[in-house]
Amino acid sequence: MIRLYNQNIWGGTKMPIGERNRLIREMIAEYQPDFCSLQECNPGTSRVGKEPIQEILADVYAEAPVEKQMLNHTAVFYKKDAWNLVDCGFEPYSGLNDVMSKAVTWAVLEQKSSHKRVCVASTHFWYKNAAEEDFRQRLENVKELKMHCDALCARFGAPIIVSGDLNCGKGSKSGEAPYFSMLEEGFVDIRHTAQTSTDSHTIHGYPQLGPDGLYFSPDMPDRTLDYIFTYGEHLKALKFAVVTSDIALRSSDHCPLIGDFEF
Repeated sequence: MIRLYNQNIWGGTKMPIGERNRLIREMIAEYQPDFCSLQECNPGTSRVGKEPIQEILADVYAEAPVEKQMLNHTAVFYKKDAWNLVDCGFEPYSGLNDVMSKAVTWAVLEQKSSHKRVCVASTHFWYKNAAEEDFRQRLENVKELKMHCDALCARFGAPIIVSGDLNCGKGSKSGEAPYFSMLEEGFVDIRHTAQTSTDSHTIHGYPQLGPDGLYFSPDMPDRTLDYIFTYGEHLKALKFAVVTSDIALRSSDHCPLIGDFEF
């Protein structure tokens, strides 16, 4: 079995986020994923200060591509004692973008014990809903993501796990058109194929900073923006879960997703 942890870690705030990084590290330590895909891994907030996310994960996880670290908001980390990095890339989406945060980062990884390969991709689609061009941009993000995944399938022949924040879905102002476009393009949503799954939503209101300097969140998730897909040579999904613990709700406005796969 292999496990993926995915979360948009809310890197856009200038508030102190060291505590939230610690909460995220605590959940990763609990779930022991093989891979972590993170969005809003902001070089100006999440990656700096006393507890940068990449540094507090570094005892167990390596990042790919490490040379893009201080540009990359869509991070991929892998357990360095269990996996070897074969190749990787950071591909900002064309069209509407903001500081290249809307992108796909991919890593082809080979398991040290079995020599089997898998490609892990973290992505974040365009977020605004003000004009028709915003809705068109998310559909263009789908096309561009498929282009990258087709190229990876042709080059490496490895199954692909794609996860991230599509900024669309049930209950969102963006509607669901990009999500359904993903399905039409051959991406398989493991929420609907995993042996064990959930109907929980993934996003809630922003955690608030209390007078004690700690974050709290009074809200439970009420809409969905975050997904785990397979593409190409599909892996068998064993489990899909949305973590809604107190720690998860305090760590970000997006709850972590867990995906388990037979490998």
